[in-house]
Amino acid sequence: MKKDWAAAILTQTLFPRAEDIPQSLAVAFMQMMMAHAKFESEVRALQSTVAKDRSYGEQPQNWWSAKNRPKRMVKLIEERLGQIPETGAIEQLLQDAVDLTNQRNHLTHGIWWAFDLQTASIRVRGGIQREGEDQFREYSEETILAIAGRFETLEADLYKLRSNIEKRRGDDHDFDWSPSPCSEGSA
Repeated sequence: MKKDWAAAILTQTLFPRAEDIPQSLAVAFMQMMMAHAKFESEVRALQSTVAKDRSYGEQPQNWWSAKNRPKRMVKLIEERLGQIPETGAIEQLLQDAVDLTNQRNHLTHGIWWAFDLQTASIRVRGGIQREGEDQFREYSEETILAIAGRFETLEADLYKLRSNIEKRRGDDHDFDWSPSPCSEGSA
């Protein structure tokens, strides 16, 4: 047993420096971060659409935790829009995002403890010890890209649902793509 542990340690770079991490793993991490940011932006846009207030989702008191977000969004929908066909799908998408957000947070806020050269994966130690939970998790480039891809899918699905709500209500969209008017006589 000790021999296997020692062999495993020899294939790892403990507390790796940034230059010790393969570029592909760093790129995958950044793709995940950007996909998460786009997802969060779509959640805020959905909140604003439901609240019929363009700034609603940007107000800090409306930045709900991933865990509480599904129920809070359903409550907001019921208060502002009543019963709409998209409610169940929105709740499910937001529920699906909880575990992804937890993985993203573990990667982002955890300690990048060891890099395994054989598996090209990073071993991350979380900061909070929860009963029955291993603080360490391994993330390969493929795993991180899968998280990014799932965030992208959830973001696109939320956009479609928000768009359906806006179309049914006849909402104006945030962007005016028409050319700006020119005043006569200006160059």
